[in-house]
Amino acid sequence: MSVELEVISSIAACEPLKPEWEQLLCSCPEATVFNTFAWIKANLLAFPNSDTWVLAFRHSSSALAAVIPLVVRRGRRYFRERRWMEFAGLPYADYGSCLVRPGWESPVAESLVGFWRSKADSWDGIYLDRFKAGAPFLGHLASAARNHGLTTTVRETDHIRQLTKQQFAAEGPRSHSSKSLRKSRNRLSERGDISFEVYDSADPILERMEMFFAWHVERFAAKGLRSPLADPQHRGFYRHIVEELAPQRQIWLSVLACGGEPIAMRFSPLFDGTLHLYSTCFNEAFASYSPSMLQLEMLLKHAFQSGIACVDFGIGESPQKEYAGAGVRQTLATVEIYRERMSSLEARFYQAAEQTRSRSRLIPSVGRLFRRFFPYNVR
Repeated sequence: MSVELEVISSIAACEPLKPEWEQLLCSCPEATVFNTFAWIKANLLAFPNSDTWVLAFRHSSSALAAVIPLVVRRGRRYFRERRWMEFAGLPYADYGSCLVRPGWESPVAESLVGFWRSKADSWDGIYLDRFKAGAPFLGHLASAARNHGLTTTVRETDHIRQLTKQQFAAEGPRSHSSKSLRKSRNRLSERGDISFEVYDSADPILERMEMFFAWHVERFAAKGLRSPLADPQHRGFYRHIVEELAPQRQIWLSVLACGGEPIAMRFSPLFDGTLHLYSTCFNEAFASYSPSMLQLEMLLKHAFQSGIACVDFGIGESPQKEYAGAGVRQTLATVEIYRERMSSLEARFYQAAEQTRSRSRLIPSVGRLFRRFFPYNVR
């Protein structure tokens, strides 16, 4: 088995590939909304990059065997700034943008490593994040890179919780949290009628985005943090997501209102029966009423009644995930590849120090200083 590689240098030049891309999605049972043409296009429009390669791998029948969009970024560094080849759909996605047809993992991996070697002057390291751990392509890729003499490490990173329609019907929300939410709902209803609505077309979503942004920034500021949505470029990214996904009905903005005024919103892309809980915010004036939890309860009921089979809660832990009864269903992994040993040693030192910081309560200030010494901002 062998594949032919077509290298496309811009997302605009990929438009003719879109129908085949969508067919490939249907052939990949592990595909998510973060693999779609629309998601990748939104990323590349919002965060343009001069070093962009959309790799289209074709097998003998000329059909697509894989699509892997890559960019070179210069924001991640260890001791010194380097050029990193990464998935184009990241870092603002829950899963990596790597789409490979089942059965073609080995030849695609060999061809991909060959491409990297041909572009050796363009990168210092390969950082491919948020693979699904145990995915066949991940193993083939690591093996191919090592066979070509590249230093390669694979490590598990985050866990993702999911909730199926069957689990929700059988178990429902956690009882103690449910009682608390009933109290919050009763208190909130004293201020006005409670309503819930889901928007899935571009215009009504875009009309509410400025309020969403303002709440998100305000909520982060209340915690002494800076919201990524304080950045105009990141706001543009959200608008591009809506513009690209809404025509396919692949984006929801769910809104909880009280007395006719919105008090909580949640931004959720969806694909092939799975809803991804991507980003949420609420009006700080209603914080004592648990608006996000109330909104989540209503959204889960609406989703499963609307034919959603699985709700994906994304990366990280929160009380909301525990309340919903979502269990760990996915473990993610990162592969790092280097051409020279020093970069590999720096990466291992950084990861070892991060693990020590996360496990020890004695060195939080050292940990914060360490993270300032090794920053990562997308550029």
